[in-house]
Amino acid sequence: MCSNRRLMYKILLSLLFVLMAFPAKAELEITIYMMRSNTDATTATTTYDYVDSYQISSTNSTDFVQAVNTVTGLSLVQSGPTGQNVSLFMRGGDSNHTLVTMNGLPIGDASTTNGLHDFGNNFMGTISAIEIIKNPSGALVGPNSIGGVVNFVTGPVYENSLTVGYGSNNTKKFNAKTNTIINNTSVGIMIDGKASDGISVMPTGTEADGYNAKSISVNTLTILENNAQLKANIMLNRNNSDLDTTQDDLDYTADNNSNIYQMHYDHNNTSVAYGYSEYDRTYTNGTEIDQYNSDRHNILATHTFVLDTMDLVPGIEYEHKSAEFTNRGSYNSSVDAWEYNTAYFLNSNWRASDDLIISSGIRQDTLEDYDDYTTLRFGGAYTVNDNLTLRSNWSNSVRTPTLYEKYGADNYGYKGNPNLDVERGETVDLGVTLGALDVVYYTTDIDNTITYANSSYTNVAGVSTRQGVEANYNYALTDEWTHNLGAHWSHAEDANQTTLLRRPKWTLSQTLAKTTDKYSTTVVHNYRGEHVDLDASTYARKDMSAVSTVDIHHRVGPVTASVRNILDEQYEQPDGYNQSGRTFEISYKISF
Repeated sequence: MCSNRRLMYKILLSLLFVLMAFPAKAELEITIYMMRSNTDATTATTTYDYVDSYQISSTNSTDFVQAVNTVTGLSLVQSGPTGQNVSLFMRGGDSNHTLVTMNGLPIGDASTTNGLHDFGNNFMGTISAIEIIKNPSGALVGPNSIGGVVNFVTGPVYENSLTVGYGSNNTKKFNAKTNTIINNTSVGIMIDGKASDGISVMPTGTEADGYNAKSISVNTLTILENNAQLKANIMLNRNNSDLDTTQDDLDYTADNNSNIYQMHYDHNNTSVAYGYSEYDRTYTNGTEIDQYNSDRHNILATHTFVLDTMDLVPGIEYEHKSAEFTNRGSYNSSVDAWEYNTAYFLNSNWRASDDLIISSGIRQDTLEDYDDYTTLRFGGAYTVNDNLTLRSNWSNSVRTPTLYEKYGADNYGYKGNPNLDVERGETVDLGVTLGALDVVYYTTDIDNTITYANSSYTNVAGVSTRQGVEANYNYALTDEWTHNLGAHWSHAEDANQTTLLRRPKWTLSQTLAKTTDKYSTTVVHNYRGEHVDLDASTYARKDMSAVSTVDIHHRVGPVTASVRNILDEQYEQPDGYNQSGRTFEISYKISF
């Protein structure tokens, strides 16, 4: 404990030094960047997607799946209709290979069994935008980003509005936004709520599995002396869902609560951020109660040196996380675990010429119970002419074992493995942009994959691979009509060359939109190809058929009407988990 205290003192002293070392010289933009380096230069070499507030609102998106279902390279698996667990497979990677952050700080639940983030929790109503990096990003953002990064951006609000909506299955939604200026501080508040009776998660079930989700976000921006900025964010989320197993479970529920607190100080290219997140998940099935609790502290400090042809971004980061796993019922068990990580990193962007950008980074992490490990990245983008750009990247990252994988235990026979090693991933990608067409080829090798076997977790010898091609073609048909087309082919297999589950060979997304002064219409088509899953009853491997869905959204003034899955496709994803057929929704927005 003393050594941990000394380490914290060192980190705090380092932060103080960073704050004192650089006096005020320039005004900062009011922007929160996920990528701890110059955004324009880094995205020039990295596969990067940005879903802004207009895209979210134009598709009437009220959850993560709806907001990103047209982003190429993402495969989303939802264990039932809206409100149920959602896993993300990015570029054929595992669902626990994506680092989840908010305003650049990690927010993942440290009490999950295998590290995957549940994207089914509804807080989209308090999110302004979503940033996505599809490359391993260890040197940029740290461990657990073998597959990439999803960053949620909050505030500022700068709007006063009220939105109410109603739809199929007695679905109700409510969203309120307000913004005010108090002296030199802007205060934005967003309140969001959604509830539905739902449908049965079980394909043969009769009991509807509903959900109730609500969140509140408070964002402040204070302009201090010398144009320094202090940003604060508080987000509180409460989610309750009915669950099913292999049958209708009338009393099986999940309560997922989270609180996220963040503060960012920006001054003369110096940034210091602190984040605290806590999760409380309770699963109740009759007399059986499973509880998962965790908290996470993050401190991040960077300074950007702007030189003639190069930006240098050194930084330090400290993280402390803890978790508690408790079972009450037929079996009673309780385990507490914690760990810390400290890291030093340097990212750079070199404008070698008017046509060539070189991006690189190095990061050294020190994680409790492990040897230090280093992650690197190198990327380049060369502009041949106004219509042709070539780019290439090499990067690596690691996934560290979760607290549950290392220290968890229960009375069912499971026991954690404190001797687990980190997973190691390495990716090479090649990209070309030709006018409105962008094509990327990638290949990823992952060593030391962690898997569950014999009532514990273990590292698997050998290398698993993922490779694929993604293509996007975005163009304007007329001044009013736009068409966006994205296609993704991938192949993912384990060290034994067995095709991995829930990763379709082909996915396709199309968006056709017309926007005028009076109205807008958006048509979204998604195709998810054939893939392999596990039979929900026998757990044997099973081939799953392809499925296509079409959504239509029409907005006239303050009224937006949506029809999702207009063809009423009946399908399961994953096997044994029912998906919604055709649904309707209408909403009304008042701005004041």
